[in-house]
Amino acid sequence: MLYQSEEVEILEEDELSSKARSTLSEIDKKQKDKREKKKGIFNVDRQLITTTLKPNREKDEIAAAEATLVYHGVSHGISYLAQQCTTTVLKNLFSSLSIASSLSCGRTKAAAIATDVLAPYFTHHVIQEMKLAFYYSLSLDASNKGNLKTYPFCVQYFSDVGVKKVIIDFIDDSSESAIDIHRNARQILDKYELNLYGLTAIGADNTNVNMGEYHSVFALFRDEKPTLLKGNPIYTVLRLEHVG
Repeated sequence: MLYQSEEVEILEEDELSSKARSTLSEIDKKQKDKREKKKGIFNVDRQLITTTLKPNREKDEIAAAEATLVYHGVSHGISYLAQQCTTTVLKNLFSSLSIASSLSCGRTKAAAIATDVLAPYFTHHVIQEMKLAFYYSLSLDASNKGNLKTYPFCVQYFSDVGVKKVIIDFIDDSSESAIDIHRNARQILDKYELNLYGLTAIGADNTNVNMGEYHSVFALFRDEKPTLLKGNPIYTVLRLEHVG
């Protein structure tokens, strides 16, 4: 026979065990719900990613049309303002076409396409051709525009279609000393990883700073490559190619 105190202890133990089982059951349920929730989120995210990665052909065609218009304008020396007007005319003329009606190529966007999309692409193409040709000549000159002084750097080289003459870069620099011009030119060669031993000639205005016998741009380059020539870069490249 159990005493009353012992019965109370047994009841309390049973009650505690019941509460413990209930608590554990709730914990298991919460963990299961949490796992199911994570699984659901993963499935949704995977579905959204798959949907996002689907290509949009119409957007690609619109972008291609805008890039083509800008390329055409730049190659013919058409201003960005004129290109903006042309885009407006095309949208009105071909309003029934979804691509034409979706064109959006104002002055700011046209300039961005030319400088940030087309220019890097074609510059990369030119550099790859130059590396295959190996030999090239470099022409440079100062150009003033307002209070800015820029130095365009032009290269000439042989390609599969003949001699090409291309401006590969501009540098803004107010200094006109031989050391600074030479530094800028070397910066261009290093930037595009052009081999100095492939440089055959330097072309520039026949001034003491550029072509003087001592401490000129040509003299500084000649110190690095004694066989460097000066004069007409096209004639020099043609002569070297003929001799080679």
